[in-house]
Amino acid sequence: MGVKNKRVRSWLLYDWGNSAFATTIMAAILPVFYYDVAAKGLPESTAASYWGYSQSLAVLLVAVMAPILGAISDYSAAKKQFLRFFAFMGMIASVLLAFVGEGDYLFASILLIVGTIGFSGGNVFYDAFLPEIAEGDNIDSISTRGFAYG
Repeated sequence: MGVKNKRVRSWLLYDWGNSAFATTIMAAILPVFYYDVAAKGLPESTAASYWGYSQSLAVLLVAVMAPILGAISDYSAAKKQFLRFFAFMGMIASVLLAFVGEGDYLFASILLIVGTIGFSGGNVFYDAFLPEIAEGDNIDSISTRGFAYG
């Protein structure tokens, strides 16, 4: 199964798209935006605390939900619908970040949490598709290619 296969190509493109969220929202741009815009007016230590609390809550919620979502993905015939739901959750949260203004740290924190849940929840179902679109040695090749595209 090469990249000519529509299912493989779709899987690769999803990886490419979700890498943008991980890079811009979780790692590079949102942290700076949070401190400089959303938490403007707060003491630096308070802004750092709120950022840390937001990240911690998001990760805690994902840690609690992931095993449940994993079981659903293993036994559900609705993987694609769950993937779509969580992907849109992350996308909508990301788009709504455009409406965060100075001092809107609470709104930014909520969007970060919702976006992270969407991103991580989507990845559970996205990963569950890999064994369905590839076989044997091809799984590593396609997974590696997806990472490289991202």
